[in-house]
Amino acid sequence: MTRKPEKKPNLFQFADALVDDLMALSDEELLEEFRKGGADPDALAKQIRENIDLKIAIDNKARLAKARDELNIMRAARAGSGIASLSMARKQQILGQFAANDGQLRQRLTMAARKGEGASEREVDDILRDLLDLGAIDDEGNPR
Repeated sequence: MTRKPEKKPNLFQFADALVDDLMALSDEELLEEFRKGGADPDALAKQIRENIDLKIAIDNKARLAKARDELNIMRAARAGSGIASLSMARKQQILGQFAANDGQLRQRLTMAARKGEGASEREVDDILRDLLDLGAIDDEGNPR
């Protein structure tokens, strides 16, 4: 036995009618409707702005974390290259060659030397990885 479906109101038409009514209101009339309903339009706008700002911050932090992870993966892959296994003396020799042509690098290394510390092996490795990432040197530390 089949029955004819009952006629139900079309919710899309109802929603369209509501939107049309809202769009026909002036800004002041719309704000007044909010106030009549017990809402504070300024507080609501502030809350919406805060929610949007929070969402943007969360998304930006996630993008930054993803970029850092990708960079760390790339660096880890390159760390397995010949540079990580070079002696500290060879690493310093490579840096010395670049420092001769780069005033900022020379100044950074000079400052570390003045403090009596010299550049730590980690700092040297970081600089060499940066040079490798930039394509300035190959896996063995040779200039390109």
